[in-house]
Amino acid sequence: MSIRSQLLLRLTIVSILLVGGTAWLGYEDVREETRELFDAQLARSARLILSLAQSQNGAAGFSRIQDYLDENGLAVMYIDFEEQEQQRQDSHVYETKLAFQIWDKEGNLLVKSYNAPLQPLTAQDGYSDIVVDDYHWRTFSLQSSNQQYRCITAERIDVRNDLIRKISNDLFYMFIILIPTLFLVMLLSIYRGLQPLQKLAAQISRRGGDNLELITDQNDYSEIATIKNALNQLLHRLNDTLEREKRITSDAAHELRTPLAAIRLHAELAKNAKNCQQQNESLDQVILGVDRTTHLVEQLLTLARLEPELLAREFTRVDLMTLVIEESTLLSPLAIDKNIELSFEETPVQPINGNEPSLRLLIRNLLTNAIAYTPQDGKIIIRLLTIKQHTVLIVEDNGPGISAQDRERVVERFYRADNQHVPGCGIGLSIVDRVVQIHQGTLQLSEAGGGHGLKVTIHFKKRGNTT
Repeated sequence: MSIRSQLLLRLTIVSILLVGGTAWLGYEDVREETRELFDAQLARSARLILSLAQSQNGAAGFSRIQDYLDENGLAVMYIDFEEQEQQRQDSHVYETKLAFQIWDKEGNLLVKSYNAPLQPLTAQDGYSDIVVDDYHWRTFSLQSSNQQYRCITAERIDVRNDLIRKISNDLFYMFIILIPTLFLVMLLSIYRGLQPLQKLAAQISRRGGDNLELITDQNDYSEIATIKNALNQLLHRLNDTLEREKRITSDAAHELRTPLAAIRLHAELAKNAKNCQQQNESLDQVILGVDRTTHLVEQLLTLARLEPELLAREFTRVDLMTLVIEESTLLSPLAIDKNIELSFEETPVQPINGNEPSLRLLIRNLLTNAIAYTPQDGKIIIRLLTIKQHTVLIVEDNGPGISAQDRERVVERFYRADNQHVPGCGIGLSIVDRVVQIHQGTLQLSEAGGGHGLKVTIHFKKRGNTT
């Protein structure tokens, strides 16, 4: 289902429940209040009639009251309710369903309405329910303060039910009209409310696959702005990823062209060699070129895999001391071949938040470069320490070092300083710099303490989700 359909369905159900519940509560309240109102009317009428009766003196006074009632059609000794209701067109529909009686203490009927029977409507004080001529009546009996007279007022219960039924019918008709009206209003509101989202979707669908420009559509709705900002962030990351892939592909194509051409040249020389010695020399160059090309491809693939978003999801607590010891042990044979002294100076440091495989790659590249550029019988020092709550890794060698003007450029891919004569592809420090960026650290290249050589200092942050 679409969002529009789900919203419309849910809002319709909620509206039906709310309106229906409100109508039901209103009906119950009206029924209760109607009963209370009619009961109060019965009591008020009884008090008023009884007050008028007490104001009369003797039978003559009550006779005059009865005469007045007869003249106005309010007193008949016997009446057919249904017939009377049809005959009296000038009366109100509820009028013939109201009755009253006045009795004296000897049990004589002094005054009555035309629709009241000749027998007492009730024998008890207060409210009661009775049945007269197959009709249910609600009665109220009140005795005068001097105990001389009793007034009984009565009302047919179907009067109340008619009123309640009419009110409930009105509520029902309002419910029937209100629900479709609410449905149409909600449909229009949802349609208009989702139009900005449809416009945004249309704008995106019109774009080509190579169009990664940021969405600049102005919109005042905060929800649409949130979606737009999220899409722009995604487009920005995609654009950076594609640009990085393009650069890597372009650089790889450029850098692989020379070693592949050299391999082809040496292969042709081996093919055309006039003796075994020339052929073996050419084949040795072919093998060396393949090794260099393999190393270049491996470094390129490693650099391409260093995606910050992916690596950040795998951050854990990492003990740098353990990583340095393990990588140093792994590369120690290379240092032994050149009689290089590889020392590790460490102080207790706290584990950092980071991606362990990429940190291993960083340490491995630093040590590989240091061993490669440190001369025979040289020295490499590795330090781990804490400075201002930051974990700091230092790798220092006594090799040729890097000039001040080249230190900012050596982290670029494939850049090699002019004084470097060791075989390589110029990606090692680029990988180191990329890992440092992923961990939001800082990389600093400086001159070693002895006046020559290279000192690499990396500061890792202590807290947060990054190191």
